[in-house]
Amino acid sequence: MTLKKYTISVTEAQYWDEIHNVLVEDSNEDGIPDRQVTCSDYKEHSPTRGTFLLHANEAKEISNHPHVKWIELDPSEYPEEYPSPSLNEPLRWGSDIKVYRDLSFPYTPVSTGATVGELNRTVWSVVRAGIRTSGDFWAGTVGGIPPKQGNVYYTATGKHVDIVVHDSGVLASHPEFLDENGMSRVRDIVLDGPFYIDPDYFITNNLTYTRWDGRVGCTTAAARDWWMISSSRSVGFSTIGLVSISTGYQALASIGVGSDGTSSLTSGHGTSAASLIAGKNFGLAFEANIWNMSGIGNPSSLGITIERNYDLIKLFHLYKPVNPETGVKNPTLVNGSWGYNAAFSSSDTVSYRFKGTTGTFIGTDAAVANTVTAMKEGIYGTSYFGTYKSWSSSSRSSATDTAGSEMMDSGVIYVAAAGNNNQYLGIGSTDPHRLNYMSDVYFGTTDPRPEFPSGTVPCNHRDWMNPQGIGFNSTTDPEFHPVICVGALEEYIMNGTEGFGSYGAEYQAAYSNNGPGIDIWSAADETLAAGLPSGSYADYQRYDDTRHYDNNFNGTSAAAPTASGVIAIYLQTNRQATSRDVKNWIRKHGSQYLGTELLADTGDVYDEITDIGWWTNYYNLRGAEPRIIFNPFVNDKNPKIDGVTLEGVDIKII
Repeated sequence: MTLKKYTISVTEAQYWDEIHNVLVEDSNEDGIPDRQVTCSDYKEHSPTRGTFLLHANEAKEISNHPHVKWIELDPSEYPEEYPSPSLNEPLRWGSDIKVYRDLSFPYTPVSTGATVGELNRTVWSVVRAGIRTSGDFWAGTVGGIPPKQGNVYYTATGKHVDIVVHDSGVLASHPEFLDENGMSRVRDIVLDGPFYIDPDYFITNNLTYTRWDGRVGCTTAAARDWWMISSSRSVGFSTIGLVSISTGYQALASIGVGSDGTSSLTSGHGTSAASLIAGKNFGLAFEANIWNMSGIGNPSSLGITIERNYDLIKLFHLYKPVNPETGVKNPTLVNGSWGYNAAFSSSDTVSYRFKGTTGTFIGTDAAVANTVTAMKEGIYGTSYFGTYKSWSSSSRSSATDTAGSEMMDSGVIYVAAAGNNNQYLGIGSTDPHRLNYMSDVYFGTTDPRPEFPSGTVPCNHRDWMNPQGIGFNSTTDPEFHPVICVGALEEYIMNGTEGFGSYGAEYQAAYSNNGPGIDIWSAADETLAAGLPSGSYADYQRYDDTRHYDNNFNGTSAAAPTASGVIAIYLQTNRQATSRDVKNWIRKHGSQYLGTELLADTGDVYDEITDIGWWTNYYNLRGAEPRIIFNPFVNDKNPKIDGVTLEGVDIKII
């Protein structure tokens, strides 16, 4: 018979030496094997336990000894014999809810007249981030995907993490952002940041008021003064620096006012992004603090620039208070679902540098001319009226870039959308496309750095981009970019007729920027997200508050927030993590490396045929790793903790 390791416990510590000694000696005592037994683990730290090599029938015999309390197979040696304990993580929702992955007909939610069936619904990114492959939840599903009932478990929620949505404004009254008391989790860095940092000043000087949702904050005028006038602060903050704030910076245009969503927000982009990070149904970090930082696509009356945004976020991060519940300051995680673009029209003469070669081409020159025209023809669509091609590029402002780098140096974690141009993004000092450029004829701008001739801007490398490249230092660390750059995945699952990839595989969105500069891929296309009460971001009426709507959100703008939600959860458990820590964690724990069988790549085909095809086709990773964001702080099994101790003769023997 096979010897196995059994752990024995005696009824009282005083009997341990007796039982131990008769086991390890050749004894003929009743209930004890008549042989010398090997003790494999003395457990000197325990007065009552030890582990011995025994046959199953010997273990059963020993269990009858009056001084033996229990005996069982060693759970450390044979864990498969016992149920695996798991944390008491709760279900995200009390019962399964509707998970939308495809918002196209016939699966589109209703635009008006929402029924109770739409009360609880979520977006596919919440589920996709918690599974290793698409088939773990959508097994056997290909092509268009109907809604599916589902749920998720969680062990972390992003609590005590400050998420800054650096975007177009966030509608604070949307149901996705209300807590159980009806109070909004959205605050504004300009208007609420001063009260968060320096509350005593406003309370002492009677500069507070109660907002529409019951929260107490400082008055708008006092908040602006705090940023601009050193004497309008507590003494301890008088020398931290000033930032000019326009009198036009009002809640109405940044986060809205009132429970009905009254606002002059000109875009719901920031609202959608915020919901995918931290919305109560749509976000992974659904207990994180949401901070708005308007600056992109917002009304000009706000009078705020990207340079000033970076300065405000930096000061917010540096001078926020220590959280009394954690003993440290909350981490600051910024999501930037935006970027700078350059463009030219069809008839423009465009100067270029491509892989060390310089020259010119006409906007519509055919892709077959050479690889540089193939590269520009592969750029996905246009972003500006009257242009032929546009691409992600630099800020063209040294001041803006420097402010961004100072913000990164302060310890902020920044997640950026890769861009929606099917554009190659290189990284590293040896990338052959690092100095590629094209003429920015549409805007008529020049990158200020000496590497780029007048009228040209970079087009293929992260070293020069904003925000994807902020914080990069070519002198101290030319191979490291602190920003996390996120590419977009399609919602569609391949059915085998696409001409590339495998049945059941996922693939990048056709528009997504790509290349080795992509740090991670994330669910993006056709994501259900919070919207505005009217206009182009009001696609699907809410059932819980029919004054509000959700939105069909797409692009790398949707991919970055999902990654931000996962990173926020990591920061909840690692509050002093650096950008490098975050990137290392993503590679080791916060991602799944799928390979091109499960994340299809047309580059597997085209790079073997022609460089022209490699540059012009879509769905080409172009050297990006097939690595998808993964939330390890979830468990897709029913939570349980079962006992593994067997008392008396109730022993487990095989």
